[in-house]
Amino acid sequence: MTKLSEASAPELRDGVEVFLFPRNGDSCQVLFLFLSNRRRLRIECKPAFALLLKGLSKTQPLADTLKESSLVLDDETSAFLSFLEGEGIITLADPLASGQLPTEYVEQYKRQLYFLLDILRSPQKVHEVQKRIFDAQIAVFGLGAVGCGILQQLCMMGFRRFVLIDYAEVEANDIARTPYRTASQIGLPKTLAAKALVEDLAFDPVVRLHNTTLQTRTDLDELVQGTTLMVNTADEPYVGYTNIKLSRYALQHDIPLMAAGGFDAHLASLGELLVPHVTPCADCYATYFHESLKDWKPVPHPVKEREGWFGGLGSLSAFSASTAALDILTYFMNPEDKREVAGGRGEFHFHDYSLDTFTVERDAHCQSCGEGRE
Repeated sequence: MTKLSEASAPELRDGVEVFLFPRNGDSCQVLFLFLSNRRRLRIECKPAFALLLKGLSKTQPLADTLKESSLVLDDETSAFLSFLEGEGIITLADPLASGQLPTEYVEQYKRQLYFLLDILRSPQKVHEVQKRIFDAQIAVFGLGAVGCGILQQLCMMGFRRFVLIDYAEVEANDIARTPYRTASQIGLPKTLAAKALVEDLAFDPVVRLHNTTLQTRTDLDELVQGTTLMVNTADEPYVGYTNIKLSRYALQHDIPLMAAGGFDAHLASLGELLVPHVTPCADCYATYFHESLKDWKPVPHPVKEREGWFGGLGSLSAFSASTAALDILTYFMNPEDKREVAGGRGEFHFHDYSLDTFTVERDAHCQSCGEGRE
């Protein structure tokens, strides 16, 4: 906590609303509403402290605010102010001031920093998280509607170093679903179009491109050297295969993998963040689906050329991309947390706005991440 003195100038944060509920007697109930994350904190305090809160909306020395509230800076008052600071309700110094990040970068992402402050309640932790984001390198496999949507939102969160992998070119119907800039990019390799997107949004971007497809024989060492986290939306030859290849590599090199959803027959779906030896791996998911779907007997479809007969809106892809980006942000907020976290997947149902989810557990006998293989 910051050391308090009467010369200090504590200020009530503008992202916190305060509601007072006076009571008879010696107490007053106060509700704090954090606008960014809708967190609510309700406390009881003596009426003089409630009056003090009104004065903290002014930028003035603490001594003047205390005088207005008929208080002195004793142990009780200091403890109350320290509590408010610890909860992120007041600030005693500029919470964005940091020697770890460029000033221009902080200014560009200050809204995110304030959001993180509401969650982490510590300017120091906020800057530690943003510094991890600033330094990270993200490898994105597949630059279609979801992959490019994730890329866009990661740039808007402050990520700036990327490896982009795709073999395809931008087609006319991509413009309706992806955040590529203009129709003039039709025919351009998706990697180049995605690079242009990064250069438009990211601070001091660093981008490597690989115009290639992900295959069994692909040398991942060459593609993802120095990578902090991988994102997979590569659905060819089949997303289940690409997830397994990347997941096995991720386990060997202790790299988290965001196996995103939201494409082909999985529109507006929630993907899963695979954290090595914490969550289920892609092989665990494959085993789960093999068992749970063993009684399904699909009828061979009479239409052989089916490509182009189903698809989703850009907004549905944006839903999947947004949830994936938030999962990645959550991981960067606490990458050292190795608690067991159950895996799972979900689908957003557009017709009634419901969310259908289920849980997948780690398979103790998994050939890749099971017991005895860590």
